[in-house]
Amino acid sequence: MRASLSIPMFLALTASLGACSGADPTPVASETGSESGSETGDGDGDGDTETETGTDTGEGGNPFAEVIEQGMGEYLGTIVPSEVIEDGDATHYLFDPADGPMCLRGGSYWVSARAGAHDPGDLLIYQQGGGACWSDLCTAFETAGQPGVPEAGMLNRAIPENVFADWNAVYLPYCDGSLFTGDVEIDDDEDGEIDRFHHGLINLTAGLDVAHARFPEAKRIVLAGSSAGSYGVHLSNMLVRTLWPDAELIIVADCGVGIGKPGDFEFVPGLLEEWNAMRLLPSSCDDCVTDHITNLPDWQLSRDPNMRFAAIASYDDAVIGGVFLGLGPGEYEQALTEELATLASKHPDRYHRFLFDSTLHTTISGDSSTEGIPGLTATYDDTFVDGTSVADWLGLLVEADAAFGDRIE
Repeated sequence: MRASLSIPMFLALTASLGACSGADPTPVASETGSESGSETGDGDGDGDTETETGTDTGEGGNPFAEVIEQGMGEYLGTIVPSEVIEDGDATHYLFDPADGPMCLRGGSYWVSARAGAHDPGDLLIYQQGGGACWSDLCTAFETAGQPGVPEAGMLNRAIPENVFADWNAVYLPYCDGSLFTGDVEIDDDEDGEIDRFHHGLINLTAGLDVAHARFPEAKRIVLAGSSAGSYGVHLSNMLVRTLWPDAELIIVADCGVGIGKPGDFEFVPGLLEEWNAMRLLPSSCDDCVTDHITNLPDWQLSRDPNMRFAAIASYDDAVIGGVFLGLGPGEYEQALTEELATLASKHPDRYHRFLFDSTLHTTISGDSSTEGIPGLTATYDDTFVDGTSVADWLGLLVEADAAFGDRIE
């Protein structure tokens, strides 16, 4: 039976996860109700630009050129940090809201990078989670907190079994409320003042431009997202591929694996339309967005032979299945099991599953040495299926160990 999780309980959860960025962003639960909005950017969506490093975002071998041209590449190479702060082995890149990157209520955005001692060709890009905000429900991070790469979960260098401990790392905080996809400003109460700045695409692009400028020669990239960030990596991987066309790309989707409301074919498209993010979906793929977005990874894997997906999820996730999707007992598990089984059957060597029987939410953002919320969050090094932890499982994946395979409880 699903554990009941109220909005106040979820606020406690998101505050805990938000602390990973060095300070406590304050998530806010509210109800809004307007469809009025104005798009950011020039709105032409041609995406036919070149980044400062010369990566062609038009034709020329990019398996996702179609999406880049539709508008995903609109902001590539256009945003420069307003300030760069060296902080030991970390570097913080701060952006002026006037240049576009900003949080949900207009606050400033930043990205942090950390140099590793491992192979310089290995790069971990981490997209933080923290709720979502739309016209019916707004429960999301509103600020990015203090700059920093958290020593927690996948990013914790003190965990012996963490294969990513010494990798180069870039941390993208989450505070746009639109799963790193939005490109719209909304006046909910129609008073002439913007209430929601969904600048997810701008924030994402600014962060990835920083990552590419800092680590342009990356040969193996793990793009990881937790919760909202996990839903986000289903789209952002196409921008990563554009910037690093030849890199091995491994997508780690933690507890946000593309499940929507089973049978409701308006919910997911409605969110994307409200955030002005439908243009980030390939127009040639008629069924990439249905009641779920699980057909999108199928489309991507069919076009990019150097990409793999690793999906991590609990069967009865009380945050995703309960708070955000409002599903009844067993509904989330059934959709999760069926959708991911289909993906694995179509791509048996490149779509991998770690599924555990629990109501807990997220694994890669925390670990056994960091404070979490008992009964709500799982941990990177202490969540096991068949004797293998999430940390061990991802290590086997990255190292192409013969013992790697699905772990399904």
